[in-house]
Amino acid sequence: MKNSKFKRYTFALVGLISFSSGICLFGLAIINKYENSDWFMIGTLSLILINGGLGVMIKNKWGTF
Repeated sequence: MKNSKFKRYTFALVGLISFSSGICLFGLAIINKYENSDWFMIGTLSLILINGGLGVMIKNKWGTF
């Protein structure tokens, strides 16, 4: 029981960190786009991190502790 709760907390935390990193990269991609710099790869990576983080948080029921 204790091991599964630890695993759930760990995965939920990884999802939260991934989601937050994706939001930060999204902001960087917006800044790069307005500076006419290369933004596509950063924007794609931010999309992957945001969606992956949300998926991991939802799968591990973040907020029901």
